[in-house]
Amino acid sequence: MKRPDLVLALVIAVGLLGSPFYNTELVRSQLIGGAPVGALGSLLVLCTGLALAWRATLRRGYLWAHPATLTWDDFDGQRPAALTHRLVLDWAARFGVAAYFFAVSGMLIGFPSSLVGPLALFVVVAALALAMGRRRSLPGESLLPLTLALPLIVPLWTYVAAAAIAACALARSSPLPHTVSRDTLIRHYTERMVRRTSAAFLDVWALLPAGRPVPWRNALAGRFIVTRYVVTGTLARRYTLGLPVFLALAVVATHATFPAVTSVWLLGIGGYLALLPFTAPVAQLHRVPGLRRWLDASNLRLHAVTCAFLCLLALVWAGVVLLLGIPASVSAVVAVLIAALSAVRSVTRGPLDFSSMGMVLYEGVLIPAGLVRQLVRGPDLLVLGLIAASFVPV
Repeated sequence: MKRPDLVLALVIAVGLLGSPFYNTELVRSQLIGGAPVGALGSLLVLCTGLALAWRATLRRGYLWAHPATLTWDDFDGQRPAALTHRLVLDWAARFGVAAYFFAVSGMLIGFPSSLVGPLALFVVVAALALAMGRRRSLPGESLLPLTLALPLIVPLWTYVAAAAIAACALARSSPLPHTVSRDTLIRHYTERMVRRTSAAFLDVWALLPAGRPVPWRNALAGRFIVTRYVVTGTLARRYTLGLPVFLALAVVATHATFPAVTSVWLLGIGGYLALLPFTAPVAQLHRVPGLRRWLDASNLRLHAVTCAFLCLLALVWAGVVLLLGIPASVSAVVAVLIAALSAVRSVTRGPLDFSSMGMVLYEGVLIPAGLVRQLVRGPDLLVLGLIAASFVPV
């Protein structure tokens, strides 16, 4: 992007992001209107944003290096400083986004009576996330951000004190940028390049999580091979179970903050995003024709088994969300089932065909209608299905 275009994009972005602060009444009327809001709305937004930023920091996405750099320019001792600099920038960006949404929610629905506690919570959690991100991973650490639900139950300062003690204890550990191996840096660089290339070619389903070994020797041996494949592929991505849990909490927080928002859309969109990681086994078959020929089963059978299994997972996820406080209704159950079917529809299309883009001129702008049609496969069913589910009687 050229510098004038970048400056224009930044000006537009700042104007849009800053509108809740200088045009508060208009934004409030458009987003909330006369709907009631929860008493702890801004605190819920803060805890949710901190949990997502903390979880993203624990992925340690800064641990990568170009192989050529490691071969020719890795003898001046600058590698730890470069990795640490990358960590700090990523960490600051994520928690900056969390701070922005807290500020916006406070402007729209009101800040807590005292800002000292929330600010202390923000500072301590950010410090703890940075301390954990700069050291080696701990078993089960991906579940620690879920503890940010505790400040809504226990005294806020109790949680702040515990998090501060943990951050001070971890600050003394050996920094990972000094001890990470070259093999790890190269492997993460390769994964990063695969993601960037997939995004450049709009192959978004290549960004779904890859599978890990399953300790099941005869997983694909015997009858019901399609069912075995789908179940095994889900178990191979068991490390992504934290995402559905986070999305369940985010749905509950959104409902508590904006009670007037119908649960159909919250459960439908949340369920769709929660189920997408577990569609990766089927997406892999449809992205690579060679793998699809390996599985000797019809598309109807494969899709039916996948839909049945994901509908079961969707009902389990919806049960957890309903237990956390979302009102139960027939339309809510229909919404999560539509989310499961939409997720399967999204990943069962073939590879993108750039030869059938179908350019259409609209208001002087060329729109690749054919490419858009391929990309919205799945979300189209989700939107139309949720509109229909909104009219289902309770």
